[in-house]
Amino acid sequence: DGAHAERIFTTKDISPEGIFLASNESFPLETIFNLRIHTPSTSEPINTEAKVVRVAKDENLRVIGMGLVFIKLSDNDQKELFKHLYLAYHYLANK
Repeated sequence: DGAHAERIFTTKDISPEGIFLASNESFPLETIFNLRIHTPSTSEPINTEAKVVRVAKDENLRVIGMGLVFIKLSDNDQKELFKHLYLAYHYLANK
């Protein structure tokens, strides 16, 4: 079933509130779906529900990605996300 197919996207930007996924594929605004985020600093994926709030297009109007806001993030997954962001920030700051 294509509606429930798993897809893999590249993350271009992530924050405690949301994420930008680079893709030439998009979903309609307000679409809500389950999202698993795999990071180098977490052993298990971060699980959340996310809602499409923006579809980005290039100058030729081709889809280049989607902005999503997290709408369901457990306290534990939120802590794991903050840990990943903290480690990534300090890694980049010391390069």
